[in-house]
Amino acid sequence: MNTRARLMLWSTGVLLLALLLFGFEVYSFLRRDLLADIDRRLRSKANGVKTVLELEDVSGGPPLTLELSEFAKEIPEGNLLQLMTESGQLLWPQKPAFNDPSRFQLGLQTQDSRRILLMPFEHKGRRYLVLAGASLDYLNGLMSRLRSIMWWVAAPLLVVAACGGYWLSRRALAPVDAMTRAAQSISVESLSRRLPVPRTGDEIERLARAWNQVLERLETSVERIRQFTADASHELRTPTALIRATAELALRREREAGDYRKALAEIEREAGRMTELIESMLALARSDGTRSPLPLAPVDVIRLAADVAAQSRILAQDKGVRIETRAPLENAIAEANEAGLRQLLRILLDNALDHTAAGGTVTVSVARQNGSVDLAVRDTGEGIPPSALPHIFERFYRADEARAGKGAGLGLSIAEVIARAHGTRIQVESKLGEGSCFRLALRTWSN
Repeated sequence: MNTRARLMLWSTGVLLLALLLFGFEVYSFLRRDLLADIDRRLRSKANGVKTVLELEDVSGGPPLTLELSEFAKEIPEGNLLQLMTESGQLLWPQKPAFNDPSRFQLGLQTQDSRRILLMPFEHKGRRYLVLAGASLDYLNGLMSRLRSIMWWVAAPLLVVAACGGYWLSRRALAPVDAMTRAAQSISVESLSRRLPVPRTGDEIERLARAWNQVLERLETSVERIRQFTADASHELRTPTALIRATAELALRREREAGDYRKALAEIEREAGRMTELIESMLALARSDGTRSPLPLAPVDVIRLAADVAAQSRILAQDKGVRIETRAPLENAIAEANEAGLRQLLRILLDNALDHTAAGGTVTVSVARQNGSVDLAVRDTGEGIPPSALPHIFERFYRADEARAGKGAGLGLSIAEVIARAHGTRIQVESKLGEGSCFRLALRTWSN
């Protein structure tokens, strides 16, 4: 059963229940009120017989019979009155109004479509019984007509409610149908399209906005994949072309052994560059395809920074750049993954060395601040243009005018992935001509 049918049945069922409760209350209240009015009239008639008996002050006879007969003529249904002694002896009227009065109990009761009142009272030491009755035909007929009216009114109302509920459900779900049709028309080639957002201010509007946000994120991801593929193809095309051209040139004619060695060295250099690029792309692909965090353990950041700086000093000496380490603390234990943090620091140092001229300085510093271990790499290179700062962590991005190094532009992207796996981000400060500083804060290890 579809949603429209369920909404229609629910609305019709609720209306039916409301009508039943309302009809039951109206029917019960009216019947109870009419019955109470009959009971009041019965008590009034019985008290009238008692009053006549007390005024005549006789124990029976023609005067009493005459007075009671006159009284009975003046009231509705006076023929349903009867006066008896406690023992059941009939005092009035001569012809009993009720057959077998002994079957009635004291008080009010219903017998054979009649409402009966058997009321005892005492006069001059003797006990009497007054039997008063009223027909329930009028009340029963009125209740029957009321039931018929209720059913005749309720049936069309239920039909109207069912049709109205179905119509309203169609109108209510029309935005969902529109969103469904729009979603079915969206493909990978048309991810820029969005679902229509109904201005209803309810769950449907929030659902449409949420799906549009999902489509926006999906479009961004697909565009990143396309850009990544295009950039990777572009980066791989150059070394592949160089390897092929070098090999073809070497094979074009017979050459000396030294020429072959030179060609093979060129091929080896380009193959190494391709290997490095492919490994970087695989690292990024693995980081995109999994959300499992790196295993973290206590790491002495000062010792790790000193080791990585010592390994990079050989390359720094070749470029005429000095590497310094600053750690005013004896130790700084952080919650980190040692291999990941070592790779991140090596990327930052290589990046700083690539963009620092001879005679410059690269400083690796470790400090504790606000419950965290701060690791920073500062250089005295050319700096980063303000327009390039928002993009330096994008894959394959290289600012040609300021940061064009020899790599493929994936190092900082990998470093940022490692930083996020540690629950932090890399902060960058840079001024043109003065250098740059890459900084991240690691959580202090606590047992």
